Amino acid sequence: MFYDRKLRRKMRKLTIYIARHRHSTPYSAHSEPCAHCTKEIKRIGIKKIVYVNAIGEINKSLTDNYNTDYICPGYKEYAKQGVKVD
Repeated sequence: MFYDRKLRRKMRKLTIYIARHRHSTPYSAHSEPCAHCTKEIKRIGIKKIVYVNAIGEINKSLTDNYNTDYICPGYKEYAKQGVKVD
């Protein structure tokens, strides 16, 4: 595997903060990780996810408890153009 044991142990202690800035308002924009990003976050072993949901609330979740079927616009465009993304 790409990560050695020591690095993997450190990753299990990390929290990832996902944020988007919106120029039109002083508030953060929806920054929930999509299904593809969630898969990678879980794969590398990050422990917690903090993000802003669609109604502007800050959410915190253990990565193991976080599930979504949200697909971001970029991946929707890939699908529309027939680009395969794993």
